[in-house]
Amino acid sequence: MTNRSAFIRPKVYKRMLPFLSVVCFLVYISGCSTAKNYKTLSFLFDGVPNPASENSVMAEDTLSHTVTAAVAQDLVLADATPKIQPHPPYHDRQCSACHDQSTMGKLLKPLPELCYHCHEDFGKKYKVLHGPIGGGQCNMCHSPHMSANQHLLTRTNQLLCLYCHDSKDISKIGTHPETKDADCLACHNPHGGDDINLLR
Repeated sequence: MTNRSAFIRPKVYKRMLPFLSVVCFLVYISGCSTAKNYKTLSFLFDGVPNPASENSVMAEDTLSHTVTAAVAQDLVLADATPKIQPHPPYHDRQCSACHDQSTMGKLLKPLPELCYHCHEDFGKKYKVLHGPIGGGQCNMCHSPHMSANQHLLTRTNQLLCLYCHDSKDISKIGTHPETKDADCLACHNPHGGDDINLLR
């Protein structure tokens, strides 16, 4: 038998609806930045970091966006006090450089067109593009906000390549020696090349 008291009754919900509508509207117009909207956000939510606190910048940067499992693993393995590499627009809180704030954070343009607004257009540079680049999946290899790795990579060394490429298939290729500690990028360009092998 279901415990009916665990659910909000329809009459109570109808009474709460105007209040919830006002709350949603306030959150929508206030945005996510605690520096500008601390009073409004702290009234509506528990645990909003106080911008006057010296730890607030780190708290907002690390808690407002989820770090991927691979980045988290690299944080643990790399160093007890790793340096987080932020994407410059994210670091400078220029969210509107990539996100349309009138649509609750939808990207301004699809990938990779959005990335090419600031970064080199690899489609014009190479005859053949690496699959993720050609498919507009830059974020398969790069984190859009921050990373513990250089170039905002989501993984390091072979972990990055072997996330998609099977090591058994690679070892079958005659020109490849044992790929235990090999640096894939010593021979292959991760973005594109003149042929399907993406050789440098």
